[in-house]
Amino acid sequence: MAVVVAPPPSARSVPQNVGMSDDVTAELPIVVVEQAPEPSVIATHAAPRRRRRRWPWVLIAVLLVVAIALTTSGLWYISGLIGDGARVNRADVAFPMSVTSVDGTRISYQGSDGGWDDQGLIGIATAEGGYVQTADPDTTDRGDTVSGTRTVTADVLGTPPVAGDAASLDGWYFPRNPKLGLGLDYADVTYDSPLGPTPAWLIPGTSSTWVVFTHGRGATPLEGLRMASTIAPLGYPMLLIRYRNDALAPAGNGYGQFGVDEWQDLEAAVQYALDHGAEHVVLAGASMGGSISLAFLRNSPLADRVVGAFLDAPLSSFPQVVRSGAQGMGLPGFVADAGLAVASWRYGFDTAATDYTAEAAAFTTPMLIVQGTVDTTVPAAVNIDFAAAAANPSTVSLELFEGAGHVMSWNVDRPRYEGLLRGFLASVAPTS
Repeated sequence: MAVVVAPPPSARSVPQNVGMSDDVTAELPIVVVEQAPEPSVIATHAAPRRRRRRWPWVLIAVLLVVAIALTTSGLWYISGLIGDGARVNRADVAFPMSVTSVDGTRISYQGSDGGWDDQGLIGIATAEGGYVQTADPDTTDRGDTVSGTRTVTADVLGTPPVAGDAASLDGWYFPRNPKLGLGLDYADVTYDSPLGPTPAWLIPGTSSTWVVFTHGRGATPLEGLRMASTIAPLGYPMLLIRYRNDALAPAGNGYGQFGVDEWQDLEAAVQYALDHGAEHVVLAGASMGGSISLAFLRNSPLADRVVGAFLDAPLSSFPQVVRSGAQGMGLPGFVADAGLAVASWRYGFDTAATDYTAEAAAFTTPMLIVQGTVDTTVPAAVNIDFAAAAANPSTVSLELFEGAGHVMSWNVDRPRYEGLLRGFLASVAPTS
């Protein structure tokens, strides 16, 4: 109970017999007022909070989504480039340049080089069916356009080119087939690959050691005629094979696998040679054909029948070639590796299985590798590293050809190339 002092009454309420004095308040009655207790207050909600500033987190989330999108699209683009580099093109022969003049033995031309390095010995084919062999190039390269003049050394087929003819360069130098290109008898044969009957050319010989040649991605057995010009006169039978994804061979998935599955086709070809009189085999391969040869040596039970391998710019490490290409684009190595991972998923590549450098120390078959120093398809560093990784330097020998582009060592220095090939065959498979 609280004690409250009542306020003084107004003048009208003051009794008349009470005098107004300074002590009037002292005479005022004490009124006791009972005050109700204060009600209990129960808190039903927390105190008001300041509104959170969410925009930094929203911004971070948006930036993260954008970064992921850009990274994903970038890797998709890079993996697409890798896929394009592995796709096997089966297009018809194109004639992307034209003959501008013919003056005696000098022929001039202009247009796209068609992917060839315009150097050394080169054939020039025309849409009209003519073919000439040339040398001594005087060439000006303007990006996608090349302008050059060469000396005609031999009219091989048809009528020599004339001004206005649509034409193309041909680094394989020997046209059409062994008979027309080299004057060598040959037979069209078929071997049983895992995907079905597969065609090949067989140039006969007298030796019990056969040479089996495997061409590069998108090429044909014509690529091997430069080697055949040396091998056939020595008496070695030579089998120049096709394999899956070739225009005349069973179809694969349309992409070169750099030996991962194609080695089985080479194995079937080697078995064909063994079934038809071969006691031993020398493998020969160019570019991806070198990859296929290496995969065969690593995987096939017939590898013990191979006494040597002569490889021209073999693609001995697909991952390293991709990283080199990425570096040329200014991209770090981890981006190339991520692109490879995406490409593996998109196109079914087994990229680890295409790194033959990682297993170079396990190879025991004698090998001789020839490699151009200005090769932009398989950079020289790729095969320098492969040779360095070999367990025994005598197992893998590497010969660099200064100034030669991809599989152009023969064209740049034919005498040296032929000497190396003859010496290698004599060391691994003497004919007498």
